[in-house]
Amino acid sequence: MLFAARHQRPFLPYKRNYTPSMLQHFVKQPLSAASESLQAVIDYAQDLDRHIQDRARAAQSGLPELDFAPAGLARLGPKYPARTFSWLEELAGESDDIPAEDAELFDEVARYFEGAIRPQSRHSLFNMVPAPGREATAAAWLATAYNINSLMDVFGGESLLIEQKVARCIGRWAGWPQAMGISCSGGKLTIMYAIKSALSRLEPGSLRTGLPGDTVILCSEGSHYCVEHAASLLGLGSDNCLRVPGNGSGRMCGKALLRILKQQHERGRRVAAIVCCGGTTINFNCEDTRQIGDIVDVFMRENNVKQRPWLHLDSVIGWLYLSLNQVGQEQLLQAVNDPRSRKRIAEVGRRLQGLDGFDSLGVDFHKDGLCPYASSFFVGRDRHFMDLLGDGHYHYDETDFQPGKFRAYRYTFENSRSGQGTLAAWINLRRLGRAGYADYLVSLHQARNSLVDALERHGLFRVLNPASLGWEVVFEAPFDPALIDRAGTHHDLAAGFMQACWDRVNAGYDLPLFSIIPGYQIDNDPKSITTAFLLYPMRQREESEWDDTVALIAAQFDGFQARLHAQPGESVAVEFEKPIR
Repeated sequence: MLFAARHQRPFLPYKRNYTPSMLQHFVKQPLSAASESLQAVIDYAQDLDRHIQDRARAAQSGLPELDFAPAGLARLGPKYPARTFSWLEELAGESDDIPAEDAELFDEVARYFEGAIRPQSRHSLFNMVPAPGREATAAAWLATAYNINSLMDVFGGESLLIEQKVARCIGRWAGWPQAMGISCSGGKLTIMYAIKSALSRLEPGSLRTGLPGDTVILCSEGSHYCVEHAASLLGLGSDNCLRVPGNGSGRMCGKALLRILKQQHERGRRVAAIVCCGGTTINFNCEDTRQIGDIVDVFMRENNVKQRPWLHLDSVIGWLYLSLNQVGQEQLLQAVNDPRSRKRIAEVGRRLQGLDGFDSLGVDFHKDGLCPYASSFFVGRDRHFMDLLGDGHYHYDETDFQPGKFRAYRYTFENSRSGQGTLAAWINLRRLGRAGYADYLVSLHQARNSLVDALERHGLFRVLNPASLGWEVVFEAPFDPALIDRAGTHHDLAAGFMQACWDRVNAGYDLPLFSIIPGYQIDNDPKSITTAFLLYPMRQREESEWDDTVALIAAQFDGFQARLHAQPGESVAVEFEKPIR
């Protein structure tokens, strides 16, 4: 939790007056009251936070203790306690038009967080969601409190300059000294900016007359599932997004890429963009950027193609490895002591050596940059994207980069542009520096190593992804074959176990929150598929803590199987979509 609960106390609405006339909020405050106003917001936020924690504690208080986890109620768990409800019934309820009293407002704020993940918990291992840093969080709050709209520097001030400083910083790490970019709200938008830039470069007239019908884009088999949706939203169509098969190392198959490029050319279709993996959530699929660029060059030369496809690296996770990009072997040895970590980091670095031939990349600071949601960046190797993302009637020149002249609305998807993500990213870049982010990357790999060691010490579970270049841990559980037969399939039994673990966490217990991966390909082999489980450590901990985490998962596994043996008629069938894809 962002505020330490030093003074746990019941909600006392009479302590402060939170019910002034609503008109007061629209009255211009004197300048001398500015600091008092900000302090009032801080005080109010602290009271809200205490109420959120108290309400979560109250929900916990009604839970029975667990024999296998005597400390399961000693602190809040990795999720705020969740309730069961019907969406349609909630939305069909009474109107909320009547002004709420203070107590109701506090309850509404607390309700907002019910069922949400608490990344501050040591047991939050569900996905790549770290607890954001103090400095970045405070900076993001100030951007909210001061109500900055980063659209035009004439009223957004230097927020737009800071946005470009962030992009230039990451661009330099990638070897792009003239990089510029766009702050946005997620990796999906970074992909949309890349595809739109590609379409405009391939067919400049499309900015005014619309897309031609002979255009496709390619992406890796392991690329994020949103690429097709991005193509659909941009009017290209999801059917015109073709996935290139991967190989055993999780990379795009070079022969398949060349074959598909030639096939599309022979059919009279033009490839506008190739979206390449720069580190995925599971298995950390990362392309060999040099190989991709070389294959594209061969295709263009052999087929007399004039316009090179736009190469975008979807590195919203893998950007962090750029902190060690182009460092020498001696520096890498000093930065990364553990040989397991060093081997993985060095291999990613090798695969990123072809970025000089790429046009753009994506960054999620809220994933592994220790920033609060949402803080993402589309980074172009230069400013050309500003024209490509326009309406075809304006071209940027040197005069646009004078104070009071800069306008972002000509190339951004939105005109109401929050500055929270920009300032949070910049503060962390300045606070940590390149070396600090490199240290964080190394610590994430240390966390993976420690968690794998803990799993191996316990001996019950088997790690399935030793070849991954990331820091996620994928493992399988040894279900009793008799129980698998009774459940119907291994997947059904695994899903039932996962749901049983989630039910306890949703109730409010402080137990490990991890995830499930249906259809997991072991070593990227489509012939070796299972339902596995996922742990995502986002910070290093003591060995004893990792041992405790594994022991708690094992205790739930043993209890789950024992219960099914004792109750042969119990059904374990559950249905859910892949939680992490």
